[in-house]
Amino acid sequence: MDQWETLIRDHHPGYISWEEYVRNQEQLELNVGQGGRSGAAKSGPALLAGLLRCRRCGRNLHVGYSGIDGRVPRYFCRGAHLNHGTDRCISFGGLRADRAVSDAVLAAIEPAGVHAALDAWEQLCQQEGEKQKALQLSLEKAIYDVDLARRQYDAVDPANRLVAAELEARWNDALRRRSEMQTRLEAAAHAEPPLSEGLRGRLLELGADLASAWNHPAAPVEMKKRILRTVLAEIVVDVTQEPPRIVMTLHWAGGVHTKLSVAKNPTGRHRKCTDKQVVELVGELAKVSSDAKIASILNRLGYRTGVGNTWVESRVYSLRKYHKIPCVAHDQREWLTLADAARELAISAHSVRKLLTSGTLPGRQIVAYAPWIIERQHLNLPAVQEAAGAIREGRRIPRRDPRQLELPLK
Repeated sequence: MDQWETLIRDHHPGYISWEEYVRNQEQLELNVGQGGRSGAAKSGPALLAGLLRCRRCGRNLHVGYSGIDGRVPRYFCRGAHLNHGTDRCISFGGLRADRAVSDAVLAAIEPAGVHAALDAWEQLCQQEGEKQKALQLSLEKAIYDVDLARRQYDAVDPANRLVAAELEARWNDALRRRSEMQTRLEAAAHAEPPLSEGLRGRLLELGADLASAWNHPAAPVEMKKRILRTVLAEIVVDVTQEPPRIVMTLHWAGGVHTKLSVAKNPTGRHRKCTDKQVVELVGELAKVSSDAKIASILNRLGYRTGVGNTWVESRVYSLRKYHKIPCVAHDQREWLTLADAARELAISAHSVRKLLTSGTLPGRQIVAYAPWIIERQHLNLPAVQEAAGAIREGRRIPRRDPRQLELPLK
């Protein structure tokens, strides 16, 4: 357009107005997706494609897909690689970022949801009225055609049998069309409204709760992308390592900017990793328990694997192997369980528990249902040996003075 020599607007009638033509040209340029433009909304599951811009180099972010079915998006910037041959500027998974931006947009436009639902209701009613009006006009046209065909048939010379037969056939066709239009108009008049009162109330509920409509499986991705691009001009994004976060600045179409921070998986981890607390617990339990016993304890405590499964012996073994948690042989353990301590002291497990609860024998229990962990060297403490000897001889356990000090073991 900047190369045109002459422009005479409205020189002749056009199919569209000049303003609509300009809007179409602008939309075509936006659909290209080059030169900083977001491009047309496509069918990929990445909702923020075309909206993200790198805070470090200013380039638009690219989208890659992974996963078993290739539907897990990941955003990355190649600016530093293209400019300096180094690694990518930033890279992060798209699931949390898409969800956070969607929630922010829904929270911003939710007040208009009820009005949009009412507008949709009025449009459906208007469309139904226009449909009946079109059927009424079609019926009037059919009645006119019947009257015209009748008058033409009455005016023909009966001796001209060929013309009379043709006009009679036209008259019959006109009568059939009039009958069809009458039937369709009567059916439309007695048909139920496009939405019942119950469905209208449900529509208003969805207008007040846009998240339900947004997350519905039937909601097309292209529609979601068009909504995001209508209210957002762009999103400037960066990532931090300590703590791992995705920091986004949302540039709204009205000129307002808002900050948004989303948790990011640390490098080398994904969202289905086993919880760090479970890994630490397994590391402690592996000192005194077998994999089968550890699985039983984790299940009783309600812990699950990264993908939500219950624990079994093989899964505990895989977790230990991945995190390099050793499983010490029973005869090489520096830590003992309550049963092991009972065998070493030649007393019952109940007696050992009394020694633990009274504080005579040092020990600890990591969590509920977990076995007691006792250091082997603590069995040689004088107080423990004296109490164990008393139990074996059937004597009362000597009272321990809390003010009495014990010599440390060497």
